Formats: sequence, C-alpha cells, structure tokens
Amino acid sequence: MTPSHIETILALHFDPRQGSPYWLERQQGLDFDVRQTIRSRHDFHLLGVMEVEALRTRPVTDFIPRALHRSLSSHLLSETGGTTGDPCRRVFSPQEFHDAFIRPWLKAVAEHNFPHGGRWLFVGPGGPHIIDRSARAMARSLGSLEPFTVDCDVRWIKRQAKGSLGLKLYLDHVLAQAANIVSHQDIDTLFTTPPLLVELARIMTPDCKEQILGIHTGGMNLDPKTAGELRNHFRNAVILPGYGNSLFGVTFPARREGGRADEPGSGEEVFQVQDPALWLQLAPIPDDEHQDQDLTGSVAPGRRGRVILHRLDPSFLLLNLPERDTALAVACPEGDMGLSCIAPLQFATPPERQGVY
Repeated sequence: MTPSHIETILALHFDPRQGSPYWLERQQGLDFDVRQTIRSRHDFHLLGVMEVEALRTRPVTDFIPRALHRSLSSHLLSETGGTTGDPCRRVFSPQEFHDAFIRPWLKAVAEHNFPHGGRWLFVGPGGPHIIDRSARAMARSLGSLEPFTVDCDVRWIKRQAKGSLGLKLYLDHVLAQAANIVSHQDIDTLFTTPPLLVELARIMTPDCKEQILGIHTGGMNLDPKTAGELRNHFRNAVILPGYGNSLFGVTFPARREGGRADEPGSGEEVFQVQDPALWLQLAPIPDDEHQDQDLTGSVAPGRRGRVILHRLDPSFLLLNLPERDTALAVACPEGDMGLSCIAPLQFATPPERQGVY
C-alpha cells in the first residue's frame, strides 16, 4: 500500500464536492484535513474506528464518491453473511472485483498447482453474496464451464438452533442436491465451506471422491484436523483454502518451498496479503466488546491479534473496520505480516451464529 495510492484514494473520497457523503461527514468531526495529514497506513488510526453499523444501515451510495455515481450501473453489489448481525454492504467496480478476488486466485492456482479446466460444483450462498460471483469467475478463469451450483441460504441456517430438526432438514436438502450433481455430472472440482464439504464427503461414493482433483474452501477457516479428514476422503485432490469475506476479497496461503499446501502434517496455513489496496492489520484484542479498540499498532509475530480491515478502492473506502476474526501474526520473508490459526472473536461472533459459513 504505497503513499501515492493512499493519497489518490483519500483525495477522491474526501473531495469536498465530489467525495463520499459518509467520509465527508467524518471529516467534519475532525480537527485536521485528512487529505493533508494521512500520509501512510500508520496514520490511519487518527480517523478512529469505522462503525460497522453504518455499513449495515446507511444507503450504500453514502460510501461511494459522488464523482462515480454516474457509473453505478457497472458496479457489483456485495453483502456479508450476517454472522455478527445484520449484513454489511458495499460495491466493487469490475476491476476492483478482479483485483480483490480473481487476481489473488490465479496467483495461488499457479503456486499450488491447482487443476485447470475441470468441472466445478459450488455449494454456497447466492443472491446478494459475492462469493457466488467469485466462484463463477474463478472457474471460468481456469478454462472451465461455470460451476454447477447449489444455493445455500446461510442466513436461514444461522436462524436454526444447532441440532434442531429445521437445521437437519435444510442441510439434508442442500446435500441431496449436491450429491445428485456429483453423481451425474463428472464433477472433479469442489468449492464450498469446510463443514459442508465434510458432510458431502460422507455421502459421496468412493468413485466420486476419487474423481475430485481440486478443492477450494471458503467462508470459514480450514483447521488442520478438518484438512486431514478431507485429505483422507479426497486423496487425489489439491486442497486450496481461502481466507476472505464479502468486504475485502480473498487471500490464499503462502507458497511452501519444496512441498504442496495440502501435504499431510503441514499444519496451519499462513495467509499473506499481496494486494496493494488491502491491509489486514492484526491489532491488540480488546478484553470485551465495551473496551475501545486500539488501532495504533500491530501485535508482534507469534501473538494473536484482531483483524482490522483497511481496503482502499476508488469506489469504496474501508478504514479501521474491526473484523470478527483473530489470527496469529506470522513473520514473512517479504510483504505484510502473515495470518495463521484464524478463529472467531468470541464476543463479536455469537456461538449460535457459527455453523457452516
């Protein structure tokens, strides 16, 4: 994230006449000119915490520079799954969508030898969730037909009590559709969440599992135990997990020299941001939801921190947005600190809203 990129994006969103209504309101409450004072990402803390409620309740156009309102017909809407409450919303321009989701995907595919030209099945949320669009674009970027899909309403699932008949019946419905596609369409590439993938593996035939050559997981962290279980089910597959969300895009594991990312015993993946518009800061974790979030620094390698999202795009600016996740900071040879052992922040992610996404 270069100083010139920061200067360009802040100049656009804080332009007094053509900037973003939300950020111009924030400027009014400050005793300094953001465009003159914020020179690097280490100055972001001066703006204070971005309120997640604004992304849930305000018109999405309040976050888009007025200078871009004439081109809104080309933008993509995105909503979060609602794990921490009502969904948040943003837009991506086509180029921003490519940079946030497809460019890092293609880099990871090349580094981890993910198979090209396969026949995909995507089991996950459609509708307002941009993961559906990314699944289609990811498959096509590898020369594949767009994925066969099974829509999974994760917001409805979050409303079902764990162990309830309603949850069981809905998941049975989703998995039955997926099993039908796998049985009849020569599927060799799967994209879904780790819990859904485990359940799907249990009802797939051995022959169908042998055909699977590529697996991409998203929506939730793929822990080593689950990864090992999946390797036992899908012995021929390259397993490539992603860490991301509907607001910032996706990141992938750093390449391991001398080995594949899905080798047994490889342990927790280390996700590394290589996107000049994105910074995932690992800040000290507050004791509870009432303590102010410290934005002034990052935790040292080996320490667990809360993910603070900063994404600077022309169409949408996200600064100092506390995320629902925590991660261990990992020193990487180059670039930003890596993220490992990703886990939900308990006071920000109620257990009853954790499940399959």
